[in-house]
Amino acid sequence: MGDEIWVPVLLDLIYKREDPFAVELAFQGPTGLMARWLFSRDLLLSGLHANVGTGDVRIWPSRETSAGSVLFIRLGQQKAQALVATRRASVSEWLARSLVSVPVGQEMAHVDWAEEHRLLLRDT
Repeated sequence: MGDEIWVPVLLDLIYKREDPFAVELAFQGPTGLMARWLFSRDLLLSGLHANVGTGDVRIWPSRETSAGSVLFIRLGQQKAQALVATRRASVSEWLARSLVSVPVGQEMAHVDWAEEHRLLLRDT
């Protein structure tokens, strides 16, 4: 494991009603924006309670301790990956606000279908 590099980063979670199924994870490091990842809000919700995901995104909680618990988010493949550890309670609170904005099951009502159609046909 000699190739590991530990870098403290600020983690920004972004949710947009216009893209109601997705969350964006942006990493701000000492030199500015390091990376952005877009993945399913449902995956993040499930990851609060269980080990979920395959491929490029995996999420799981640590065991609960007196200090709370940590949420782990692994991004990337085996040879080039990042492992993020953040407070599970903070992510849970952020997700609760996203659910007030767009409840689970109501996402389709917030999709701009005209824009999706335009994007689908722009290259044809």
